Amino acid sequence: MRENKHSEEVNKILDDIVSIVSRIYNSSIPDSDLFGSIHSAISDLTEVKKKEKETLQMSPIEFFSYYIEQKRVDSHTGRYIGERTKIHQRTVIKRLSCFLEDKKLPDTFATFTSKLFDQQFTDWCYGTKNYKQNTVYATYGVLKPLLNAARAEGFEFGDAYKTLKGKCNDTDAIYLTEDEIRKIYQLDIPSLMEAGEIDAKSTIEITRDLFIIACWTGLRRSDINRLEKATFDTDTKTITITTEKTKQQVVIPMHPMVLALYIKYNGKFPYLCDKGKANNHLRECGRLAGIDNDVRMVENRGGMVSTLAYKKYQLIGMHTGRRSFATNMYKRRFPTIAIMKLTGHTTESNFLKYIKVTPEENALMMAEEFFKIQKPFEEDTV
Repeated sequence: MRENKHSEEVNKILDDIVSIVSRIYNSSIPDSDLFGSIHSAISDLTEVKKKEKETLQMSPIEFFSYYIEQKRVDSHTGRYIGERTKIHQRTVIKRLSCFLEDKKLPDTFATFTSKLFDQQFTDWCYGTKNYKQNTVYATYGVLKPLLNAARAEGFEFGDAYKTLKGKCNDTDAIYLTEDEIRKIYQLDIPSLMEAGEIDAKSTIEITRDLFIIACWTGLRRSDINRLEKATFDTDTKTITITTEKTKQQVVIPMHPMVLALYIKYNGKFPYLCDKGKANNHLRECGRLAGIDNDVRMVENRGGMVSTLAYKKYQLIGMHTGRRSFATNMYKRRFPTIAIMKLTGHTTESNFLKYIKVTPEENALMMAEEFFKIQKPFEEDTV
């Protein structure tokens, strides 16, 4: 079997050489330059084959790390892989390295493509790391394309890995109502600092202001930190920006709160602090604004499904702004397609994950629509 494989490789190289010689010989290159051109082309081929052989000697972790750093175009979007995606991929590779080290497993493709891998990795995530279920799925969502890339490079292994579930489950998440957003916006932060409720050196006001913009534009954190790239037209009351993640240009109506903040900062918005600090700021704003109703969340962590109780302000994060925008526009009865034009979503299924209307809110919305109709249900009551 190994001899056959070696023979195939040799024959492939010989075919490539014949093709190169034939192409150069039939070209318009002068006879005096033929030998040099053929020699140069064969040297290039040899170098390529040498690099391919070196690649095939890499371990999975080495190959994954090498592969993600290459300048590549995403076949689905036609765009180069962005740095944010690479950061996520590096995190997954680090997680997989820890798994191999803790479980004392070899860094081989057989480990990752074995039928046992799913159970081994899940047990480690739940038992050792106490990770959530979606962390497992997120890991598989990165691992499977990397293994596909390895096969394309010439690594040989079975198909068992293709059964790994790479899609995350929808998670429970909160949104803020328009009234709750208003309460946070109206917080008198300078007075709260004077009263000692907030540290006088805190940048919480900047975080609050940028969060309000997210709540009324639906922009992601990455775009909130790029507001200097946006065009704010105070005549038409619109904001035009090309989003970082999808490279789509969106035009968003400017809410009065956003216009007020644009004037406050004279169009030169500051940057958000780091993610953890920003989320702490927002949760403190929520607490001070009295957004403290009880919220129950179902969570699968460490393989144990439980219902946990929180105060609503404890669950506020920067992404709550985007979710709130989509949900509040939906509750205002704007067509889904119109809201997607603002959020930049390309599929309705992904967009609908952002809509966090409760069953009670949904029923009330429908009831309101029913009673706008003259003599509702008249035929049913006859």
